[in-house]
Amino acid sequence: MKHIVERARRLSRTVAVGIRRAVDPPLDDRATPLDIRHVIVESVERRVQPAGHGRRVLPEAYVKVKVLAPDGAAERALRSVLENLPSAVATRLREVKCELPAGFRIDVAYVKSRPAAWAADQRLSVDYPAQVPAAETRPAPAAPPPLKLTVVKGTAGRPSYTFAESVIRIGRSEAPVDERGRVRRNDLAFLENEDERNRTVTRGHCEIRYNRITAEYRVFDERSANGTRILRGGEMIEVPARDPVGVALASGDELQFGQAAVRVSIGPVARS
Repeated sequence: MKHIVERARRLSRTVAVGIRRAVDPPLDDRATPLDIRHVIVESVERRVQPAGHGRRVLPEAYVKVKVLAPDGAAERALRSVLENLPSAVATRLREVKCELPAGFRIDVAYVKSRPAAWAADQRLSVDYPAQVPAAETRPAPAAPPPLKLTVVKGTAGRPSYTFAESVIRIGRSEAPVDERGRVRRNDLAFLENEDERNRTVTRGHCEIRYNRITAEYRVFDERSANGTRILRGGEMIEVPARDPVGVALASGDELQFGQAAVRVSIGPVARS
């Protein structure tokens, strides 16, 4: 009898691993924190269900994520990208016209070694518990300071933009559609016109994210065609494509997207 039970357990684990590999993109040791964030966002998107009359809903209000972070450096790199995971998920759900459930919450835990239930090559787990645990009482994080971006090269919808959000998307066109039919919302959109500088901006060029731990805005290139750079005090700083850490911004920077560019102002000066 024990032999039969053990065989059944092994079969169950094999089937579970097979399903996971069929559904999730493979994550090998070369997977970056951005790749991991992408897998998590895709996992949540796959839970979306039609609710009639053109509505789409996410049945679960709670998502529990565990990510393998074997050392401090790996955990810091993951935290820098996954800190804004709830915002990334909410943005994706809005793009697919899905309503967020009331009290929607995502918790991320970092583990130094694989739990016994994980497969030998597993890097993360995404679960949807029915019970939402009581939230810990924590001081509210400080709101992002004002960030003003003034267009100095190229043409956008407005001459300048002031933000106080944790994630700001920049690209060409306000609502470009990707190869899967999903709409991306650019907060600062360069125009689709005859300006040659605008043509060097990729439709999904980069993101600026506010890191509440370090209290700074950081820019992340999203594999743009012509690169993202920062001109600071006469020095050109390259923003590496798909780098999980990004590059910190400072007031006075000229942030370049191909041949287009904006001037950066952060803090009280950005209100003027």
